[in-house]
Amino acid sequence: MRADGLPVSASKPDRRPETRGFRHLVPRLGLVPGLCVAVLAIGFATAGCAEDPVDRQTAELYRQGNLLYEGGKFTEASRTYERIIERGVRNGHVYYNLGNAYYKQDRIGLAILAYERANRLMPRDGDLHNNLDLAKDRTSDQIAGEVPWFGRQALDGVTVNEATVAATSAGFLASLTLVGFLFARRPRTRSATGYALLVSCLVLLMATGFLGIKIYDSLVNEEAIVLRPTAVVRTGPDASFEPVFTLHEGAKVQLVEHRDDWLRIRLPDGKNGWLSKDDIEGI
Repeated sequence: MRADGLPVSASKPDRRPETRGFRHLVPRLGLVPGLCVAVLAIGFATAGCAEDPVDRQTAELYRQGNLLYEGGKFTEASRTYERIIERGVRNGHVYYNLGNAYYKQDRIGLAILAYERANRLMPRDGDLHNNLDLAKDRTSDQIAGEVPWFGRQALDGVTVNEATVAATSAGFLASLTLVGFLFARRPRTRSATGYALLVSCLVLLMATGFLGIKIYDSLVNEEAIVLRPTAVVRTGPDASFEPVFTLHEGAKVQLVEHRDDWLRIRLPDGKNGWLSKDDIEGI
């Protein structure tokens, strides 16, 4: 349980390895590639701190929620965290603590939903992953799926905000090297800045390409969590269609199609069908 305040300082102090040791990287990689790595890493570190700002009243609510949780008043704690979210705050630590409060109430579906939302905002948090795994172990549906490939892991391990800041940092670096190249007079300086410009443009191309893929993935890959104790999946978008299989609270599904009050879903193992929208809630 994190009770030391809402800002990112709530994270463990040793979770920023990417900002350390640049003086050792630069001699090994060369000045220009090392500078690119440094700028992009700083961009990721900065983006990791760029969750929604909070006012004094929200911070006080967060403190109250933590105190209620520590006092064993889990229902009151979850309501307090919900009040923060209703104020429009999107903060991974709030969702994490909300998931903990739900978990203590045995509301596993809501706990998984809160953890998954926290994972969208701080995807590399080890404590969050451990708690999410604990909650998933308590679900009835143990659905096997494909092992994520490296590209999928890279997409899931970076937030849209981090990718945006990294691309912006790369663009700033490319602009600086372009100015240096245009104003260089000596042949050796012009050659060095030309090399720097080439490398920075390649970094910019990769960063913007990754950002585009990340945004597309976040828009297309819609997911939801089953919140009802049981949810009947049918062959079509109406209660009159034949049941195909049944899902239980906490199951994670991918949303494929929307039709009125029904949603076509797909499971990691390839099974698909239609669920009432009242049975699930989007992450």
